[in-house]
Amino acid sequence: MKRNINRNIKGNKYKNLINQLSESAVTFSFVTREDIGISDNSIRIIERLTDYLVNSYPTNAWLTNEVIDSPIIGHIYFYKLNSETKNILLEVSNSLFEWGDDAISDLPEDIAFYDKEEKPLLYVNGHENYAVIEALSLKDYLKIVLL
Repeated sequence: MKRNINRNIKGNKYKNLINQLSESAVTFSFVTREDIGISDNSIRIIERLTDYLVNSYPTNAWLTNEVIDSPIIGHIYFYKLNSETKNILLEVSNSLFEWGDDAISDLPEDIAFYDKEEKPLLYVNGHENYAVIEALSLKDYLKIVLL
């Protein structure tokens, strides 16, 4: 089941969403963009997550965006999602759409969560104010929709 989210999820609802996602997701990713710049806060977050890094590479395309007709300007980072990394995500943000334009929100862009088969469960385009949830079951879908 797929559902678009066009309203920001904030505060306790954001915390509940991250906690629910951590039940099914095993990894998460976000992007930094050289053309926008990387905030000091984003650099600190990346440093805090270093021990949990699974993969990282330069790119111009990710789940919610593609930069065409340009040299590679983005970098995507994939991390293990566990209790430590979940707590970092809860600490550094209080809103789903804060994971948007790094120059505006002071966080990396476009957080996404993946299951053990690397299928996306939720992906965000923060500066466009939308997210997509791909629930595994009706139960998961209803839990998220009823936030």
